[in-house]
Amino acid sequence: MLLLVSVCFALLLFFVASFKGMPAKRWALAGGLIGPVALALFNVHYRRALMRTVAHCGIIWRP
Repeated sequence: MLLLVSVCFALLLFFVASFKGMPAKRWALAGGLIGPVALALFNVHYRRALMRTVAHCGIIWRP
């Protein structure tokens, strides 16, 4: 059961990371090793990277 969950989260994070332009292999490995926690870490990492690339006065519209 644990192996199935790990494989599912590895695939999920691979596709999400590929879609958002992040390093897919690294996030797939993280998803396979730590499971659902990696999804939360991915969202935090993506948000921080987005804030770092946008200027301090920039506006991000995400509905």
